[in-house]
Amino acid sequence: MRVKYDVDTQLLFQIGDPLDHACACTIHNRMYELANLNAVNLNVVVKKGELPAFIQSCKQLGVKGFDITMPHKSDIIPLCDEVEPFSREFNCVNHVKIRDGKLIGVGLDGLGMVMAIEDSGFPIYGSKVLMLGAGAVSGPIAAELCQRGASSVVILNRTVSKAEKITISLKKYFPTLQATAMSMTLENLCSCAPEADLVVQCTSLGMSGHQGDYEDLTFIDLLPKDACVADVIFNPERTSILARAEARGLRVLNGMGMLVNQEKAMMKFHFGVDLGPEFALEGEETLLMALVMRQLRTRRLTRKGASK
Repeated sequence: MRVKYDVDTQLLFQIGDPLDHACACTIHNRMYELANLNAVNLNVVVKKGELPAFIQSCKQLGVKGFDITMPHKSDIIPLCDEVEPFSREFNCVNHVKIRDGKLIGVGLDGLGMVMAIEDSGFPIYGSKVLMLGAGAVSGPIAAELCQRGASSVVILNRTVSKAEKITISLKKYFPTLQATAMSMTLENLCSCAPEADLVVQCTSLGMSGHQGDYEDLTFIDLLPKDACVADVIFNPERTSILARAEARGLRVLNGMGMLVNQEKAMMKFHFGVDLGPEFALEGEETLLMALVMRQLRTRRLTRKGASK
């Protein structure tokens, strides 16, 4: 086993503000280790407005790249020399590599979820997709699904204009696509469900620590018997919508597969390394361990604050 770290160690950063909740570094470094890479990923707090100075420092230090969380996912785009088209269209980049002084950016949220859906065995080609929510990950996921041959996409959101913006972008790249934006109401959920082959839940409803949830899940009972329901949330493991779908015997998957596959895509992007399916379990175990550590740290800080 080689000694870590030395003059040949490749340096990458996880940047954002705040970062005290981030588990990304833990799983990044575990993936490097599993791939036998001489590399390390470190957390660096970069405040809004400090990206240009940070990038200049990275170039001077010979940094290989960096991974991005809020509030920089859109701010980084004009600072990149190259950006993957969907990532630019949906204004979201979360990984940057530096090659010959040039910054190359990509967003891998959509790819991660679609890889997880493919891993589940669900046939995307020709499928009719129902997207719930029009947040940051909705557009990239929808675009990746269309890239793989989804025949139609319906996006439901409380603010219809946000859903319409995504459908306009999708039609720009996929002119023959049937793309529709509608209000997120029980009536629309129930009217769309019977035609949906794939439901992708992209809101924070049902997430641990979030007070809101779906008030009525009867639309799940209207889905075809061979439908698939995917949720971007991974904590809890089974949200109410997934539990209802699973009780019906439908194919379900949570956000864990999305995150693990995003790691696999990240390894390919930064290092050109293909991680096989055997790494999925390691990725899940590492992520769960990081989550437990975060919860313990949060609990400890809460107790410390209460004792003052």
